[in-house]
Amino acid sequence: MRGRGTGVMTMRSFVIPAACGCALAAGLFAAPAEVRAQAGDAIEIGDIYVVGTRRPVRSTADTPAPIDLIGGEDFTDQGATDLSDLMRTLVPSYNVATQPISDAATFIRPANLRGLGPDQTLVFVNGKRRHRAAVISWLGNGLSEGAQGPDISVIPAIALKRVEVLRDTASAQYGSDAIAGVMNFVLKDRPDGGVVETQWGRTYEGDGAAYRLAGNVGVPLGEAGFANLSAQWRESEPTVRSVQRSDAAGLIAGGNTHVRQPYAQIWGQPDVSGDYTVFVNSGFEMNESAEVYAFGNFANRETEGGFFFRNPNTRGGVFGRDVDPDPDVADWQRYVGDLAPNDGQSCPDVKIEDRGSDYFSPEEAAAFHASNPGCFVFNERFPGGFTPQFKGEVSDHAATAGLRGAFDSGLTWDASYTMGQNKIDFSMRDTINASLGPDTPTQFELGSYTQTEQTANLDLTYEMDVAAFDSPLHTAVGAEWRREQFEIAAGEPDSWQAGPFARDGFGIGANGFSGFSDVVAGSWSRSNVAGYVDLEADVTGRLTVGTMGRVEHFEDFDTTTDVKLGALYRVNDNIGLRGSASTGFRAPTVGQQNVINVTTAFFTDPTTGATGLTQRGTIPPTCAEARLKGGKPLEPEESVTFTVGAVAEAGPFSLTADYYRIDVEGRLAQSATKNLTDAEKAMVGDGGCIPAGDIANFRYFTNSLDTRTQGVDLVASVDLPAVAPVLKAGQTELVFVGNWTRTTVTKHDPEALNRQRIVQLEDALPKVRFNATLRHEQERWSAFARLNYFGSYSEYHADVEDWLFYPGSEFTLDVEGSYKPMPGVELSLGAENVLDNFPDENPFATNVGSKYPESSPMGFAGGFYYARARYTF
Repeated sequence: MRGRGTGVMTMRSFVIPAACGCALAAGLFAAPAEVRAQAGDAIEIGDIYVVGTRRPVRSTADTPAPIDLIGGEDFTDQGATDLSDLMRTLVPSYNVATQPISDAATFIRPANLRGLGPDQTLVFVNGKRRHRAAVISWLGNGLSEGAQGPDISVIPAIALKRVEVLRDTASAQYGSDAIAGVMNFVLKDRPDGGVVETQWGRTYEGDGAAYRLAGNVGVPLGEAGFANLSAQWRESEPTVRSVQRSDAAGLIAGGNTHVRQPYAQIWGQPDVSGDYTVFVNSGFEMNESAEVYAFGNFANRETEGGFFFRNPNTRGGVFGRDVDPDPDVADWQRYVGDLAPNDGQSCPDVKIEDRGSDYFSPEEAAAFHASNPGCFVFNERFPGGFTPQFKGEVSDHAATAGLRGAFDSGLTWDASYTMGQNKIDFSMRDTINASLGPDTPTQFELGSYTQTEQTANLDLTYEMDVAAFDSPLHTAVGAEWRREQFEIAAGEPDSWQAGPFARDGFGIGANGFSGFSDVVAGSWSRSNVAGYVDLEADVTGRLTVGTMGRVEHFEDFDTTTDVKLGALYRVNDNIGLRGSASTGFRAPTVGQQNVINVTTAFFTDPTTGATGLTQRGTIPPTCAEARLKGGKPLEPEESVTFTVGAVAEAGPFSLTADYYRIDVEGRLAQSATKNLTDAEKAMVGDGGCIPAGDIANFRYFTNSLDTRTQGVDLVASVDLPAVAPVLKAGQTELVFVGNWTRTTVTKHDPEALNRQRIVQLEDALPKVRFNATLRHEQERWSAFARLNYFGSYSEYHADVEDWLFYPGSEFTLDVEGSYKPMPGVELSLGAENVLDNFPDENPFATNVGSKYPESSPMGFAGGFYYARARYTF
């Protein structure tokens, strides 16, 4: 493995396998677009090259790296309206779940490519690096915990000309984050015409209605340019796939009529409203050898979901507590607040006779307060408990501007600047800051996260003749500067401050998600610079070889050096062999290095074995509390990747098969949950980072594990009319795409990571996924059917160690039919999961009310039918 700061790998681990035929997927994204010779032609920005090579290519089957090329119509011809869900259907190695009750991950869902973390995939728009989202995923069934990846859901499908997915490590080409691969979203660039479409759908259960209105139009800018505009508005209503929790059912049976029915806690997709986004893509030919281009977006949406039910007998810090230190004795009492602590009178204890069903009615609570006017219990105000509602407002904007062209010598150049920002404002209702006592508000503004990134690039390409080669040597060099900033803005004081009743043991901060205090708030940034060189040529008529290297220096890390070697060998006109060997890296984000967060999560007490809700903190590994438990400054993740594959094309058939192995050293993850003894708390004193006095435990980021991810991607297609003449009417195609991925934890620190985290990293995603699509098109109508397969996986339900189960594999079937009654008009009807399949039911359903596994890769909403109308002009 290469040493940090040296970029040098051992000969055994890299050079020998590369020389044996593993090869490089050569290069970066796009050299300049061709300058049009005729006035009025569209400037095809980013249309000549695909991600993964800086050299012109003939097809994705003729590249050294495996690349998926997905047309924009493949996204718009589906029932889902979120781009993440659309990607899940079209790319089998791409996984994204519904994320109910997942803190901020509910608002920006983490997604995984090739079994790796959301922030180990690099995202481009028009070949330029896309900024990260502000959200750090604190929950998410293990694999995505602590990740900070981009938010692709702000990109409307109607804006896309195509999507390019490079399934290969590309840090030597693009820098940090490209360990799993690269996704490039190419925007439409037509200078005229357009499309308007509207869509409506809902689940078979009658909930989850989704609405979408979208449009795209191209406008010429004089005779030498274009502006292409896309806009989308959508909303989706929540779904409910719950059962009544056993504790809530017990309370109801005990006479508590104030518990919410039919479900105290809701599991399902959240409520999304006011989701609108605008994208603009433009270019203008300045003269015969240069053009200016610009593109950008603005987007905003609001998402609201529920949290865990707060039981009116047992919720610590609010309603009840076990006052006997003996783990074998359950002596429960209600939290009682003293309104007049200096009057010389003490408040009496209120025993909970049966914490499973005891009902302390409002009348009883009022009578207690009347006989003890200096005392109160929250049961008077919330006799049936409460369930907080968590809301996030996400705003996202970005802009890129650049100049590119070519000199008479053949040297091409591209200079660009990009700025992007993602911000999320958090709020919560139907909750309390218990330490404020009976006057606590029930709605809070919690503060915000903001991620801002700036990138400047200069890319040069030149082709030179080399007598020994069958083609010119394609040379690319370039430089990049990036600046990243993460900011936490404080919430309103009531959302985080310790009120006067903290002295009585009441919880501090908004219950469920404490607001960001002045201690937590702050802004952190860093810059880095990089340079690269890329060489590629056809050494012979059959062999293409490429090599590249990149040096990158971060303000807060040593310099990293990455290299990549690759080749494509054409056995004959129909068969090719390809492979690559490369190093990669991912630098921890400034958010991961500095963020402090307090959230409510389930925790199993190691002494008593009891499971319940607790306030859990996440703190930087350099904090005093973390250092006491093994925390160290974070370092970049480093990887070594090998791929080998084959490409075959014969008439109507095409097939690509690629094997990959990705070894990641020092992979970033959240540690096991830590506790401090009273002596350790005294050692920390006022020099610690934990902002709230009632935090029971905490975690921190660590580089304490190594993993190996390996898998196989298969893509096959056949043009059926060519093999079955009876299908000559129209066009019929059968496409199969499949993925097998397996991750193994090869090394870890048992003091930092427990067995639960290892199982989550290894088994949280299906090892096998595939789909087969049969599509037929004629002049007036078209139809498709898609069969999807999702393999088995593991789930620690609600992240509880004792609630492990393995949902089995499932098939779903999607169908759609479209008819064109007149030119430009298309009407479509379809259904996703038309057979209304569900994942295996959750064996722990009554514990916290979720009927199905929350992390199901196929979702758990059941069948969804939809109608769409489209007008093209």
